[in-house]
Parts: sequence; structure tokens; C-alpha cells
Amino acid sequence: MKYLVRSLILIFILQGCRPAEVPDRLQADIDSIVYRFIPDKREAVCDINLEMTDNNLLIKGETSISDVKSGIINFMDQTGIKYIDSLKVLPDESEIIKLRGIVSVAVSNMKKEPSHSSELVSQAIMGTPVKILKKSGSWLLVQTPDHYIGWVSDSGISEKTESEFSEWKKSDRIIFTSKAGDIIVDDNGSGVVSDAVAGIIVIKKGERGAYFIVELPDGRKGMISKKDGTDFGKWCSEVQPEAEKLITFARSMNGTSYLWGGTSTKMADCSGFVKTIYFTGGIILARDASQQFKYGKEVDISASFDALMPGDLLFFGSLNTEGTKQITHTGMFLGDKEFIHASVTNGMVWNNSLDSTRTNYSNYLVKILMGARRVIGSETGKGIEHISKHSWYR
Repeated sequence: MKYLVRSLILIFILQGCRPAEVPDRLQADIDSIVYRFIPDKREAVCDINLEMTDNNLLIKGETSISDVKSGIINFMDQTGIKYIDSLKVLPDESEIIKLRGIVSVAVSNMKKEPSHSSELVSQAIMGTPVKILKKSGSWLLVQTPDHYIGWVSDSGISEKTESEFSEWKKSDRIIFTSKAGDIIVDDNGSGVVSDAVAGIIVIKKGERGAYFIVELPDGRKGMISKKDGTDFGKWCSEVQPEAEKLITFARSMNGTSYLWGGTSTKMADCSGFVKTIYFTGGIILARDASQQFKYGKEVDISASFDALMPGDLLFFGSLNTEGTKQITHTGMFLGDKEFIHASVTNGMVWNNSLDSTRTNYSNYLVKILMGARRVIGSETGKGIEHISKHSWYR
């Protein structure tokens, strides 16, 4: 470190009479600090810029990880280089009063940028708790329970203070367990309040015959058939990912349209599909296939597929020039050498086989099969988190 600090100071001295530029060495060291705390920028805000101004280093931008700022400032203090700290940590509580939110529409689209025309990166379903990081006009930058970050329209979020959020977590709630349906006005069939997808969560206000009386996150009232929902607290405590149930639900989604960024029973991409399936078993998986590949118990398929068990996740992709696996696709093993996945090629949820003698065998997919991971029975934590242990839900 002493050598590094002396080198940086010498660089600044030698640059004294030249147009001010940020030394490459310094930029690389700052980048290294950022990567230490944010190895995956899909899970944190990190927009940090360095500029030279009047022989001072201006550090500006924003990050959602306070340790990033602390690490940079500590490093700069050791260099002895003069700097101006304009780096903001999100959320900025001087700008945002309500730091929490609950998704209030059946499916909220998460965008890469605060614009309706921006790329869809993910979705969040009704009752999903989010952390609000930033506002831009009518858009909110939020983080979902799987740590993913994206922009959502504020019209689909019920914003809450910490105390209001705490009350929501304590409330009696209903989780929708059917694949899809409606929240109706009343039991006379007079109208629909909202559509519903598997996994949405609403507040329970009472019961009437075969229906739960519920309140949506934005205050709308309605009813859910008891055939479509159950007590969230009880479900949370008892639900576990069981292969047979996961497979039954997965098969019920056969033919569901593919949507890049989709994560619901309406439409889904490959990782959103397996994420949706596992949520019915109480598991919050990481969002993207390349992230999901990092978690769970590795299943050896180098010689054969015999070690695979129903519910295991299969991962597809390629090797880069350094021999590192680049994961771009995932699906779930059903047993009997069959797997199910949301296929962009077929445009829907689809079954394929690993058995070359079958008509639904895909030589292409077998060639790019990179590995398998077991979620069922794996230790839970980030990437494979049981909902009962997630502090945003209970």
C-alpha cells in the first residue's frame, strides 16, 4: 500500500503542468474497491465518476452500498491526494421520506431506465415488498427481495414509511396459490377489482362463505375464492419446495408465452419461469440464470445424467476465451431425462428431452448444457432464500 500511495502522489506531481486527467492507476484502484463490495451491478446502484478539477480529484455519482463510499474515502485518505467528496449514498433520506413500498398491481414491469420504452429487465407481482432507492419524475428505482434493481412506475407502488411497512409485515395476509384468476368485487360476480397471478399477497380483512375479504396494497377492496388462496402466515411456516408439487405447477404453465424480463404465470423468460415455480415452494431464487448458477449444490453431469433428480435446475450457455462458463439459459429437470423451460426459440414454456431417441430431443441444447444445480435440500441464504427467513416479508 505504501508503494502504491507514493506512486499515485508521484503521478499527480508529474501531471502538474499538463491538462488534468485521472491517472489510469487511480481509476483501476477505485474500480477494484467498487468490485469488492459490488461484484454484480444488477444488485446495486453504482455510478461513480472521477474528474480532475483545479488539481483536486472530484469523486461524484451515487451508490446504494455505503461500504463502497467508505472504502473509497478511506483509500483516498491514505493517498494524501486532495479530493472533493460528492458521492451520494442511496436512498437519500433528505429526498425520499417513504423508503419502502408494496407492489399494488398484479404485475409491475421493472425497466432498465425510467421510461416506458426502456428494456424490460424483470417484474414484481402484487404484494412484493421493495426498497425505494431513488425517484425520477413518476418513476421509482426499487430493489426487490431477490436483490434485483429496476425502475417501476410509481402508480403501481404503495409507498410506505418504515413504521407503515412494519405494520404491513404484522398484518394477516392471504397469498394467491392458483396459477391465475381474479380478485372480484363481491361474491355476486358483479365485477373484477384486479387480475391475480400465483404468489400475490394481499391483506385479509375477513371472510364471507367461500371467499376471503381482502384489501389490496393501494387500499382497493375485493374478494378471493378460498380455492385460490390461503393464509400467508401459515403457508410461510409450512411451505417447502417439494419436487412433485413443483413439477405439477411447472407443467400447468406449459404453453405460457415467453417474455424477456417476465417473472409471473402470465408470461416469463427462462430464469423468471424457474423463479416463479420455486416461489410456489416458498423459495426466492436469484433473478437471472447466470446468478442462479452460483447457488445450490452442484450436480455432476459430466459423464451421464443419472445423478439428476426432479426439480434440479439445468444451465446452458458457452465457454468464453478464458474457459469460464457464460450462462444464458436455464430450465428445470422433470425426471425421465425430460426438462421444462421457457424457450425463446419456441416462444413459450416447452418440454425437451436429454434422450436422443425421443422426438423432443434437442441436440443444440444438450451441446450447450453447462451444468446443473440442486435447490431442494440446499442450504438457504442469498440466492436460495426461504420466504419465512426474509426480513422484508415477516
